[in-house]
Amino acid sequence: MARRVLSDYDSPWKEALDVYFESFIELCFPWIHSDINWQRGYESLDVELREIIRDAEIGNRLADKLVKVWLHDGAEVFVLIHIEIQSQYQEDFAKRMYIYNHRLFDKYGKEVISLAVLGDDDPKWRPTRFGYSRWGFSSDTKYPMVKLLDFQQRWSELEHSQNPFAVVIMAHLSTLETVGKPNQRFQSKLTLVRGLYERGYTKSQVLELFRLIQWMMVLPKPLEISFKQAFQRIQEEGRVPYITDIELDAMAVNARESVVTVLRIRFGTAPAEVSERLEAIEDLDVLRKLHEQSITIASVEEFQLRLNEIPPSDDEEEAFE
Repeated sequence: MARRVLSDYDSPWKEALDVYFESFIELCFPWIHSDINWQRGYESLDVELREIIRDAEIGNRLADKLVKVWLHDGAEVFVLIHIEIQSQYQEDFAKRMYIYNHRLFDKYGKEVISLAVLGDDDPKWRPTRFGYSRWGFSSDTKYPMVKLLDFQQRWSELEHSQNPFAVVIMAHLSTLETVGKPNQRFQSKLTLVRGLYERGYTKSQVLELFRLIQWMMVLPKPLEISFKQAFQRIQEEGRVPYITDIELDAMAVNARESVVTVLRIRFGTAPAEVSERLEAIEDLDVLRKLHEQSITIASVEEFQLRLNEIPPSDDEEEAFE
């Protein structure tokens, strides 16, 4: 059976928010950005958020993020970001916003500001509140919402922006637009990575954004090989800092190490058979999916069963989505 090559949205969004949180707020919620004292930094509270998610029993949300920030007057505020990427939880999205917000307020006793980012492909779906009322009682949560599809009308602005999160949004929209169109995605991906150099980013910035684009804009293997060759020519023609094959291979190494580290932290062990099986997997997207599963899986034994179900990639005929 052919293995479907699916685009991953949640994981790159989670990493993009980890790396570029301030840039994200500046681009998507500029009126909030000006109120925050960025000189004090910010504190990620994703572990605490996962505890709330488990307690609420409404699903694991890899892309959702909880951050503590400080305002210019010294006040502490919790910023809770809900990401809905493929609209798989449309019916419960606003309810989830409501539940998480109230549970976090109950836990910390401080302001919890919920923000919504909708990355789905339905222009009409725009939830901004959840509440209920009866007998004179009412409870309601209303939240700011950003619809990524709206950035299509601001494409020129994104192209000329120095904000690195503009690239993340362009990659997301390009991925949505090219579902089932591998050749078009190939061209869009090439245009995006060429733009990384035109923006004047440093090599480290280019490498980080390149990783996110690679992660999100999955290509069938033959086109991915052509893409890497074309990308190499872009670097040579522009005389720009190289992203080498060694650096690209390091992404797979890091992904394998991340899986093993998570298993050891959660279960106290990572069997040698797991490491050996991971070494045989070259597909970076498969490794990233395994990393997600290592975070949510119930036991090492169940993870090993999932791992053994993965067929050798060289013998597979790939489908594209």
